[in-house]
Amino acid sequence: MSFVPTLLFSLTHLRLLSIIPLSLLISSGTISGHFAQAAEENSSHTHSSEEVSLTRTSGLANGVYLYGRSPEPETMGQEYLVFKVQKGEVIGAFYMPRSEFNCFSGSFDSRQINLSIVDPHDGIKYDYAISLQVVSPVATNSRRSSEVTLEGYHRLGALSDNDQRILDACLPSN
Repeated sequence: MSFVPTLLFSLTHLRLLSIIPLSLLISSGTISGHFAQAAEENSSHTHSSEEVSLTRTSGLANGVYLYGRSPEPETMGQEYLVFKVQKGEVIGAFYMPRSEFNCFSGSFDSRQINLSIVDPHDGIKYDYAISLQVVSPVATNSRRSSEVTLEGYHRLGALSDNDQRILDACLPSN
């Protein structure tokens, strides 16, 4: 698991996250400074059969997605991602309910989504990655084929009007 989700999870449990904007964590360099360390730790792990199967995936199918740290939408103090996938490219935003949001863009590789997050205050971009995880149909009590999901996040249903507004703000205008 990479540093940012761990940090945000820890801060949430300390109830500090509701007073520290996500952009402050990003702009302070905390995220980018520890990203390399987390990547190095992840590369030293042995490969399980699940990880090997990830090398054969190209990420999520084209579409719009909503993921959250909480399995329920709009939970105060929880982090959410709303994004659009088109031909392996990702555009979207990280946000917390009733707070600011940070747009990102990126792409998939065989094991993760590689994102570039834009700080809304100074426009500086920070690299961040979220591991992909294959959920087998047995684990989900489903007859569907294996599903690719984001490690540490719950896939949520339909976008709210606010989710769509945030996503639209990050998508390039046509």
